[in-house]
Amino acid sequence: MPKFTLTILCFVIIGKAFAQKTYDYPVVLKDSTSDSYFGTVINDPYQWMENVNDERLTAWFDAQSKLVRKVKRKLPVMDLRTQITTMYNGVREDDIEGSPGDDKIEKSKYEFKYKYQNLNRSPNLLYRLRDQGNYKRLVDIKDFTTDKDENIEIVSRNVNEDEDLVAIKIARNGSDWCELYFFNLQNGEQFEHHLKYIRKGGDLVWDDKNMYYDRYEAAIEGRELLDMATGQKLFYHELGKPQSNDHLLYVNPDNTGTNGFTFGKFNDKLLFYKPYLHEQVVYRSVSIATVDDMAIDFKNAFIYPNERSLDLAVEALFGDKILIKTNWNAPNGRVLLADLNTPNQPVELVPEYDVMLKYLRRLGKDKFVCVYKNGNSELALIFDLEGKLLRKIEFPEGKKVNYLYENSKTATSTQFSVSSFYHPELWYQLSLEDLTFEPTIALSVPYDPEALETRFVNYTSKDGTEIPMYITCLKDVELNGENPTLLYGYGGYGITVEPSYNASKALWLLKGGILAVPNVRGGGAEGLDWGLQGRRLNKQNTIDDFIAAAEYLIEENYTNSSKLGANGGSHGALLVSAAAVQRPALFKAVVAEAGPYDMLRFGNYTVGAVNTNINEFGTVTNQEDYENLKSYSPLHHIMEDVKYPNMLLITGDGDDRVPPFHTYKFLATLQEKASAESLFLLYQIPGAGHGGALNANDWFDKLVYKYAFLYGQLF
Repeated sequence: MPKFTLTILCFVIIGKAFAQKTYDYPVVLKDSTSDSYFGTVINDPYQWMENVNDERLTAWFDAQSKLVRKVKRKLPVMDLRTQITTMYNGVREDDIEGSPGDDKIEKSKYEFKYKYQNLNRSPNLLYRLRDQGNYKRLVDIKDFTTDKDENIEIVSRNVNEDEDLVAIKIARNGSDWCELYFFNLQNGEQFEHHLKYIRKGGDLVWDDKNMYYDRYEAAIEGRELLDMATGQKLFYHELGKPQSNDHLLYVNPDNTGTNGFTFGKFNDKLLFYKPYLHEQVVYRSVSIATVDDMAIDFKNAFIYPNERSLDLAVEALFGDKILIKTNWNAPNGRVLLADLNTPNQPVELVPEYDVMLKYLRRLGKDKFVCVYKNGNSELALIFDLEGKLLRKIEFPEGKKVNYLYENSKTATSTQFSVSSFYHPELWYQLSLEDLTFEPTIALSVPYDPEALETRFVNYTSKDGTEIPMYITCLKDVELNGENPTLLYGYGGYGITVEPSYNASKALWLLKGGILAVPNVRGGGAEGLDWGLQGRRLNKQNTIDDFIAAAEYLIEENYTNSSKLGANGGSHGALLVSAAAVQRPALFKAVVAEAGPYDMLRFGNYTVGAVNTNINEFGTVTNQEDYENLKSYSPLHHIMEDVKYPNMLLITGDGDDRVPPFHTYKFLATLQEKASAESLFLLYQIPGAGHGGALNANDWFDKLVYKYAFLYGQLF
């Protein structure tokens, strides 16, 4: 394993920043707006804030910013900024012979990297031939800005098979609406025409020098943050021609935007995921699409039931054969092999084991790898195309393997990394011939990682279910009930929170803080059924699991409620805010980022009513769903004069996935109704979307304020 270099840092202990006091919050307009659901009237006095362009919000924003600055003056922000900078700058990677180079993840002819020219803008994109010469600028961010305050985000890059062209997807101010620009990698020149009305999650498949892509109807001006994207269509674009000349190939029959199609490349054809209707029953299908003379023809390769509990995904392609990961009759997951010349006749290639299959990936010409979760560790099994096991790799506890794949048929080796909560990624090179691997870098960090550890525990939730949790701390931590502890959660969409490094969190640990990460139901830690147990009508299970994690940490003397904070973003912000509202005395502080807090009106805007979110939360048009949503919606459970945890609510003013009005309404209600002894702050990032800040200064300012708030509250 690579060795770490120990460098001593002198950390300043941050003391209490907040004495007990009351806060005077800005008064904001309330009106008599209400909504009726199944005969029940729900007052919504701040519904006018849903128009984020309402001029009345300006003065309110100014007052909230003034409060944020006032609190900031009491925090040791400059000391913390210096310490976090030291943590980030103190990481050094020295190449060992055979290192894959700077761009380890991108396994292609060219290397790409980002470089800041102006810290108030997003970084430019540079490129070069792999391991040859200096980097050249490909995308200059300032060339795409329409005004000085606009933030441009490079969302993705997609290189064609000949590796002489690249499509760059950009978004403005964090929006999910994107544009596609095209560049010649041989000379770095940009093509004249670009594509609009693209979504962040949209697909693109190269066809030599041209491409297939999906687009939507243009958003109504002024409602980009509010309306759902509708009218999904598949087009064929010829490079060098205007978008108006594109060929329409397929129209999504669902023009509401609720159900979308996705596609990818399959040899010289397209692989489609879309609904399939047969005798009035809706199934799901994996289809092969052939395009001939601008006419598309679909052939169903695999049809399966449209069941929420069924997971099936094509993970790798080998000629006419596809490898499918599924939990069909296998809760822990198995691998099927399907031949497209004999549709709907898959055979089992890798059976179900007693550990959970996370994913499978291609490994070069004739191998694939299955990565399994086994409690607190991961296991990689490498197979040939006959299903014969070739190599077993067991990874240490508390670690996660990343980027273990190789799509090139001619590659003789590939790179992967191993991450943890307390050290950066360690990189290795795997031979695809003898399947041995060795480190490619020597990693130096400004602290001793051997002083830290990740513990893996199980605790009991409200209904008796055992929930797994990572606890990362100093090895010699004293369980005296006095340790500042940050409880981080997500708990939605089947997503698992796994070990990954963050310098700010590492600093937290080195100062004696504890980081606890429970994999509550609603996530994917224990398979698809684990996610279903926290989905839709079961969402309260997710919240109960998070609350039980806090209780466990207190009962086991890691911390106490005056030293316990909670943090989560997006679905995680819903989780931590709901837990704080339901059990206000359990937490001292909460940081909630880009969360939905008004669950009764979540489905009215942007992606709230897409099928993914209906499956996750339900819809207020269904009475059972409505009653359930109302039962945990954070906004609707704020009580008069209750002392809630001190809260920092973070949002981007350009978020069109979870519009920022959720934060505005939640904050206004807290400041109006809750005890004046509680501190409620709005930290709004200008020109940012759901993913957060888009330039270095905004990103670092938010990071420092967030942790200064937590240190001030919990240390």
